Amino acid sequence: MENCAILQMVGEDKILQKGEQLVVCSKVYMDEWEVQEKRKTIIYVYDEAWWLVGKDFTKNNEIRYLLEPWPNIINEIPGRLINYNEEYVRVRDEAVIKKRMESWIYPALYYLRGMIGFLPSRIKSNIETEYGVSARDATIISIFFELLLFFMYGIILAPLAFGTLINAFIHTLIAPEAFDTFILAFIIITPFPILLIDLVMRYSSYLRDDISPLGVFEWVRMRRKNEINDVKRQKKNSRPSDQDMAR
Repeated sequence: MENCAILQMVGEDKILQKGEQLVVCSKVYMDEWEVQEKRKTIIYVYDEAWWLVGKDFTKNNEIRYLLEPWPNIINEIPGRLINYNEEYVRVRDEAVIKKRMESWIYPALYYLRGMIGFLPSRIKSNIETEYGVSARDATIISIFFELLLFFMYGIILAPLAFGTLINAFIHTLIAPEAFDTFILAFIIITPFPILLIDLVMRYSSYLRDDISPLGVFEWVRMRRKNEINDVKRQKKNSRPSDQDMAR
């Protein structure tokens, strides 16, 4: 742009002086900066009032907003008011970055809902708040995956483990050195009832209409937390009150 002098940099934006006009050069398209005939948007730059008279798009993906001094007309009623400064540019750029992140983060998280459903309820709730991925939808999908795992385990590994367990038990009675095989078979079988309990607890949480249902094995931690709270409550109730002490 010819005959323009750079007055100031505001973040990544440039403010140019062109005669009596100001030109704000930015890489960001600002929706609220619109040319209007009535109820013009008043834009404060350097504590001076300006209004937008035009905007151009350059070849290097830069938008140039042309400002003129606010008209000294008594009946001129402004519409929106904008304070263009460092804070305005910072908030605007943060919103742009967040929007760009969400444009690829949300689709990625959406297709990973089944994995997200296994996370603790607090984390799922935070993900839903930040990116809009439903904690309940993610949980029910993860429950379906866990149910598939349960059936696959039951169909493939459980019969083998039970057979090994019985065989190892018989051999242990005959040959004590086969006790290691008995322990190994028992370890293989153990996840089967644990998976079943986890499925029941998590699905119960979903049926209770919890906003963010339980994650995988989260019920274990919550149960332990409840037990600790019960112990504290019992200790508190067993302490003599101030009135009893006075007596």
